[in-house]
Amino acid sequence: MQDSSMSLDIVFSVSEYLDSLNRSLKQVRARIVGEVLGIQEYPGRSYMYFSIKDPKDGSTAKCFMWKQDYKNSRVNIEEGMEVVLTAYPNVYKPNGGMTLQVEEIELVGEGALKIAYEKLKTQLEKEGLFDEVNKKALPALPHRIGVITSKSGAVISDFLSNIGKYGFEIIFVDSKVEGEGAVKDLLSALRTLYIQKVDILVLMRGGGSLESFQAFNNESVVRAVSKFNAPVITGIGHDKDAPLVSFVSDKNVSTPTAVANLLNAGWKEAEHEVELAEQKIVGRFEKVLHEQNFLLSNAERIIEQRFRIVFETFRMYQESLSRSFDRIGIAIERMKDSIVESERRILREFTEGLEKKKDVLGQFEKLLTGLNPERQLRLGWSITKNKAGVVVRSVSQVKSGEELEVSLADGSLNVKIK
Repeated sequence: MQDSSMSLDIVFSVSEYLDSLNRSLKQVRARIVGEVLGIQEYPGRSYMYFSIKDPKDGSTAKCFMWKQDYKNSRVNIEEGMEVVLTAYPNVYKPNGGMTLQVEEIELVGEGALKIAYEKLKTQLEKEGLFDEVNKKALPALPHRIGVITSKSGAVISDFLSNIGKYGFEIIFVDSKVEGEGAVKDLLSALRTLYIQKVDILVLMRGGGSLESFQAFNNESVVRAVSKFNAPVITGIGHDKDAPLVSFVSDKNVSTPTAVANLLNAGWKEAEHEVELAEQKIVGRFEKVLHEQNFLLSNAERIIEQRFRIVFETFRMYQESLSRSFDRIGIAIERMKDSIVESERRILREFTEGLEKKKDVLGQFEKLLTGLNPERQLRLGWSITKNKAGVVVRSVSQVKSGEELEVSLADGSLNVKIK
C-alpha cells in the first residue's frame, strides 16, 4: 500500500480500496488459538464457515476456510474444541464483513494430539496400511535417491556426510518439516518426486515433541507415502510415539546417518563380493598360468611357424593384388581413350547435324519471305476490308455508298463506293 501522504492524493473506488487492503492484510498471517463455535458446512459447496472465540474475554472472529484445506488439515473440528489456526484477515467485498481466511487447523495440547494420533493410527491399522504384506522391497543397488527434508539444520548435512561415493543421484526437495505450511510442503514434495521415477524415497527430520511431528501424523501425508510408486525409507526419530509415516513406510530407521548406512549397505556388500570375485579370478588365473607355463615355453617355435605361413600368404596376396591394380590401370586408360574418342565423335555429329538444320531453316526462311503478305503489298497489291474487318474478294460483297479500308504497303486508305 502507498503511504498516508500519497493515499490522500489518490481517490480510490470502494472495490479498488478493498483489493488494496486485502493485499496488505494477507501479509499479516498469524497462528491464532481459540475455541471453535458456530460451524456451518454447506453440502456441495467448496467452503465452510465457523467462528473462533477467546475463552478469556469472549472475543470472537468469523472464519472462512476452503474444504480442501480443511481436508488436508485432517482435524475434525467440534463445538468447544480448542485449536490453533493459521490464518490472515480478509474483507469480503460484497458486504464489507471481515473474516479470517484459514489455511490450516491444528489441535492444541499434547493430550488432544495424543488422542487424535491414536484414533488415526487405529483407523489406518484396520485398513491394513501398516501390514508387512503391503511393504515394498528395497532395491539392492539403488541409484536415483529422492530426499525430502528441510535444507536448514543438521539432518541433510549428516545424511550427505555419511552417504557413500557409489555414484548416487540425489534428487533433493526442500520442505518444511513442522509448523505452518509443513503439510502442504510435504504433499507438494511427494508429488514432485512421484513423477521423477526415483529408486528409493527418503523422508527425514530431527527429533522433537509430539506437536512438532504433526505434519508426519497428518492423514493426507501418511496416505501419500503409502501410495508412493517407489520404496520409502523414513528417518524420523521420536522417543515416545513413532510418527505414523514411519509405520506406513517400507523401512524405518531412527536417524539420517542410519538412512545413509542403509543405502550404502547393498553397495558395500556388492563391493565386497566384487573383491572376493577378483581374488578368485586372480587365483584361478595364476593356477592356469602355472599349468600352461611349460606349453608357453615351447610355443615360440609353433608361433614362428604360424607367422611364417601368414607372412608367405600375405606376400602372395600382395603380389596378386599388385597385378590386379596394374590390370585395372590399363583398363582405365583404355576407357579414357574410348571416352575421348566418343566425345570427339559426338561433337562432330552434333556440328554436322547443326549445319544441316541451319540449311533447312534457311530454306524455310526464303519460303516464308516469299509468302509474306507484306511483300505482296510492296509489289503493288492491296487488301480491301469492310467495316466488320471482312476481306472483300468480290464486287458482290459491297454496295454503293459503303465505306471500305484499303491496306497498302506503307499505310491504309478509307474509300467510299460510288
